[in-house]
Amino acid sequence: MKCKPTVDDRREHDMKGKYSDGKSYKVIAFIFANFFKDEELRIMRQVVEKSRRYNSKVIFFSTLADFYFNDINDKGEQKIFAAVSVEQFDAIVLMSESFKLDEEQLALVGRAHAAGVPVITVDKSFEGCINLVMDYGDCFQKIVEHMVNFHGYRRVYFMGGMPGNSFSREREQVYLDAMRAVGVPKEQCRIYHGYFWESPCRKAMEQMFREIAEGLEVPQAIICANDSMALEVCNCLRERGYRVPEDIAVSGFDGLEMERYHQPRLTTGIYNVEGLVDTAFRIIAEGCPEVYLKEKIPIYNEMRIGRSCGCRGLDSQSISAEMVSLKRELHLLLKYQGDLNQMVVNIGTLKQLEEALQMVPEFMGSLWYKDFWFCANEGFLEKDIPGIGSLGKEEKADYTPVAKVLHYHNTDDAGAEVGQAEVHYWEDMESGRILPDLHAQLEQNDFLLVNTVHLQGRSIGYTVVTLDIGRFWFVGYSAFLASFRHLMELQRSQNQLMKMYMEDLLTGLYNRNGFYLKVNRLLEKAEGLDLTIISLDMDGLKRINDTYGHAEGDEALHSLGGIIKGSLRQEFAARIGGDEFLVAFAGNNIGDRTREIVSRIEQGIEEYNKVSGKVYKLQASIGFYTDCVQGHSLDYFLKKADDLMYACKYNHKKARGLI
Repeated sequence: MKCKPTVDDRREHDMKGKYSDGKSYKVIAFIFANFFKDEELRIMRQVVEKSRRYNSKVIFFSTLADFYFNDINDKGEQKIFAAVSVEQFDAIVLMSESFKLDEEQLALVGRAHAAGVPVITVDKSFEGCINLVMDYGDCFQKIVEHMVNFHGYRRVYFMGGMPGNSFSREREQVYLDAMRAVGVPKEQCRIYHGYFWESPCRKAMEQMFREIAEGLEVPQAIICANDSMALEVCNCLRERGYRVPEDIAVSGFDGLEMERYHQPRLTTGIYNVEGLVDTAFRIIAEGCPEVYLKEKIPIYNEMRIGRSCGCRGLDSQSISAEMVSLKRELHLLLKYQGDLNQMVVNIGTLKQLEEALQMVPEFMGSLWYKDFWFCANEGFLEKDIPGIGSLGKEEKADYTPVAKVLHYHNTDDAGAEVGQAEVHYWEDMESGRILPDLHAQLEQNDFLLVNTVHLQGRSIGYTVVTLDIGRFWFVGYSAFLASFRHLMELQRSQNQLMKMYMEDLLTGLYNRNGFYLKVNRLLEKAEGLDLTIISLDMDGLKRINDTYGHAEGDEALHSLGGIIKGSLRQEFAARIGGDEFLVAFAGNNIGDRTREIVSRIEQGIEEYNKVSGKVYKLQASIGFYTDCVQGHSLDYFLKKADDLMYACKYNHKKARGLI
């Protein structure tokens, strides 16, 4: 697959340096799906160990999904690729096969090529990258030959993966070649498709049992394309009264973690994680020379003999101990998920975001984290997020030029169970820096973990966490991230409801509700200050509506609202009726500022009329009143300003001969 860099990619690269500039270490991006799964954790631990040996720091970018469903959630998770400022890394390792879709991966590879940053892919090859390929065929062939040649099984059936899948086809062909080599004709070979998963594998086994009931010979052995299916095959055989391996031998492939506790242990292939990670770091240490671009680099896996094939093999580890551990893990996860649900219920509808976020660390203690950051897009709760149908070419950048950074620092060194944390709110940070104090964090930590946060398929920012890889609760953290996103969704919904309650949709100014809420809060803090109320009424709205239509009247109101908004700084304005507007603010010696605002509104109206091309003129009557807050009610200020506005309106009508 090929990616072509753009001019914009090159321009962006020219503006930024490397994270490693001036440092003794390299900084590597490692991108993969589903960080919380056992196999991915094996890779993470190996990466962390090798990074220390090769004097590198690693920033992991990961997701809660592999994009299999390509739904709205997957679209949001795909924003993790846009979070990678590729030009600032020394190299990128992309576990490309862990993601089921390629479009965003290709875009990232294209940006990296434009920036001159080498990309190492694993198992799914992209043009221009250094492609590492796990050599499953060699190892799988050893397993098949062990079953066919060493044990002498001839009536051997095959449980394959997805029809048409390259890995499944490769393993199926190895099986057929081995059977042909010992004189078994193809028509006697039986191939079933378990799609690499337990449920479809069970359906395939049910099909095999139906065929046996109709006269098909019972197999001596079943060779499976992966361990998940092999374990399910063993379960199905036991349920039908067959013993493994005494009645039917079974083999698997890929060294699944749960296989260690299965009785009997599977004869299987072991994913060479150490060889994979060491090769990647060695190539990076060599500077990723172009010689590695010429051909795929194989990583050889190893066969491991278990008892399921009929050999003495390895003994299973203590199932009882593992069951206790798994039951405890399940209990903790169920309890924690309940706590997270309660968190969302308790604080998800609080009106103040900071109040909600202040409570979040109470639910993070059991994760055993060090520091947690939420790097949010500017206005991440205020901006409208259209439905999924609007996603496409018109979609804007996934991350704003400046991020607002929330930081939780875990202060409980003893155990982190209490959930004590220092909370630092909304530090501004330029895009691409990952963290405000990135270099300080990399000095203290060998790695960071980054995940995206999204609402309705669109990014609102990303999270970063530092952790002790030996103690951190990865599964719990994945549940926390899902709940944290849900919390942000509720906060946004609450914010949107408040916006609808307080905002005039036509002009974007406050409505009557919003005005009174804001001005009453202002008066609570305005004792001893002066208050200004500017009352403004649009002239001739009825005439515009009657003559040119209500759409034209709405446009006139919208334009006047924009002029008022553009005339203000910290002050606030509202449209409180059909053609009525108010401006309010408090302070000391604000008379000059009041006259300045009125003058700017009048000038704005005049300039609008010069360029609008309308057959009518935009006109307004304005009255304003300033006095000390103390001793006066809001109604007093409103009446004074209204009286002056109506006097102005009277003069306007008189000047136009309407009176």
